[in-house]
Amino acid sequence: MHLQIRRISTSSAFLVGMALHGLIGFLVGIGLAVVAGLDVPAGTEPSIVERLGAWAIVVVPFVYGVAGGLLTAIAAALYNAVAAVVGGIRVEMRSVRRTRADRPEKSVNPNSAEEA
Repeated sequence: MHLQIRRISTSSAFLVGMALHGLIGFLVGIGLAVVAGLDVPAGTEPSIVERLGAWAIVVVPFVYGVAGGLLTAIAAALYNAVAAVVGGIRVEMRSVRRTRADRPEKSVNPNSAEEA
């Protein structure tokens, strides 16, 4: 079965982009907070990273999240404009039959068992 992605919602693209980039920003913020915790050599001016310190864990994810969300929404809008002219991305999908091993096990409720 062939499907075609004709349009991407810019608002949902913004939310997904913000969440993904915020997570990446959180990881980067942790790394920057660790670097900021290192001692500054005497007689040198502390850098912006060293001034941020632990706040990097809050500031960096926010900045990454908002910027990443905006860029993802812009990319979705550009995709929609291009897809209207040349067509969307074609995706091939197939239906997969579930085997017995794929099915979740039925839970047995001991309270529902009939007493003999």
